[in-house]
Amino acid sequence: MKTQNIVVTLMLLGTLTLGLSTTIDEQITAIQNAATQEERVELMNEFKTDISTLTQEERIEAINQLRTTMQETNSEIQTQTRERTRIHQGDGSGEMIMNQKMNQNHAASKGMNQVRSGGGSTPGTGAGGQNGFMGKR
Repeated sequence: MKTQNIVVTLMLLGTLTLGLSTTIDEQITAIQNAATQEERVELMNEFKTDISTLTQEERIEAINQLRTTMQETNSEIQTQTRERTRIHQGDGSGEMIMNQKMNQNHAASKGMNQVRSGGGSTPGTGAGGQNGFMGKR
């Protein structure tokens, strides 16, 4: 008789645990899919209330399940954020290279114009060489 009571009790506990497990899965999914921060807080509070009725082992399992699910979600979000950042930085570096090339071309063009006009040489060292040696004889 005692063994029968123990077996029935264990079966009942197993059924309750299985039922709560499904409820916990549903609650975690609902928390993940919450549309607003207020809704997420409300669902988390319900989750906490529900797991407070569980045994310590069941509570640990439920919390670990929640952590794992949330870490996976956060990891996906971080990966997406990194990818977006990389793409945007890639766009910026392309623009930066283009600006550098434009600046180099502008500087080269400006230097060529100075040489042509003779405005870029120091006094006494013009196109004729030092002291105008090539121009005067």
